Amino acid sequence: MADFYERLHDLHVAAGQPSMRRLQRLTRAEGRPTGINPTSVHAAFVRPRLARWEVVREIVRVLGGDVDAFADLWCRAHRCQALDDVGPVDPAPPDRAWAPAATVPVPRELPPDVLPFTGRGLLRSTLDALLAEATNQTAMMTVLLTGAAGIGKTALAVHWAHRVAESFPDGQLYVDLRGDGSGQPPSATEVLAAFLNALGVASPELPGTPAALAACYRTRMSGRRTLVLLDNASSVEQVRPLLPGSPGCLVLVTSRENLAELVVRNGARRLELGPLSTEAAVELLRGLLGDRVDAEPDAAYDLVRRCGARPLALRVAAERAAARGALVPAGPDLTAAEPAWDPGAAAERGRPPRLRTLADPARPAGAAPPGLLSRVRPAVGGPTARRPEQARLSAG
Repeated sequence: MADFYERLHDLHVAAGQPSMRRLQRLTRAEGRPTGINPTSVHAAFVRPRLARWEVVREIVRVLGGDVDAFADLWCRAHRCQALDDVGPVDPAPPDRAWAPAATVPVPRELPPDVLPFTGRGLLRSTLDALLAEATNQTAMMTVLLTGAAGIGKTALAVHWAHRVAESFPDGQLYVDLRGDGSGQPPSATEVLAAFLNALGVASPELPGTPAALAACYRTRMSGRRTLVLLDNASSVEQVRPLLPGSPGCLVLVTSRENLAELVVRNGARRLELGPLSTEAAVELLRGLLGDRVDAEPDAAYDLVRRCGARPLALRVAAERAAARGALVPAGPDLTAAEPAWDPGAAAERGRPPRLRTLADPARPAGAAPPGLLSRVRPAVGGPTARRPEQARLSAG
């Protein structure tokens, strides 16, 4: 076994000692667009655990070494390791070709986008910036979208995920963790098994314990550029086993809960959703009800106020208005079942301090907005409806 590692290190030196990141770029291929993960490349040079032949073969190839000669060295090292019972190894023969990801259908598990989608311009720009940041760092990026029920977390997550899907050529994984109480939450074992099936691991080949499943999942995700959308999480315990280790992946989590431990221990970036801006809320109604919004502007803005500018409540109200044939609200406020969004509640819940606060550009106080707003009396809208959409980003 010592001969194998000595020859591999000699080959690395003879090739000019390229960095692990450089070797990752050199090992890019059609079925492996991001190359072999730098962690896996580094592990190939380190004793005592012998790396898989597929990894060694690609390293030797890009370093200009004799692949056949190293296949013999790897086989001898493999036999020595098996006799010494050092640890688990890949028993496959060294002449097995690298199995490209293209042999397994790329998972495209995102639910359909919900249309019309309006507003959230700042939040989408912030997510775009985090995606750009993720491509230049060596750790996996986790983004947490939090906010009250019906505020539009899932709609934003799914809409943005569809928009950036091409940035994740190895696919998108999705699961509803049912933290909203809509049913029995799936166990981590069930979710990991479903993810591994989507990644090409047949059910009979799945490990038997949750820890082994999580390890197998991280192994399968290594070197991939995959988006993982974990919707409606209610606890960190639901999320943590589903975090891949590959820096090429991005995990997007939605939750009504704080999940502060995900920020503190796992470095998640939190974005908190508030209500839509008044203009975006009216635009959503226009997309749902058409010209009737322009025909009844006062009623439209009163409806926005009564719904607290929350997307889900607005959609319910629009459906009721379509059934009545009029925009005039009937019955109590649709926000009565949920407390009003309070930006000060974050401190009361003991959330970590904000890294920075972001807000959409707002019109000057008292200024009439363009278009339809100019026809609405100033008193309409209320404090909630006038508050512009806000995003807050925090990091542990």
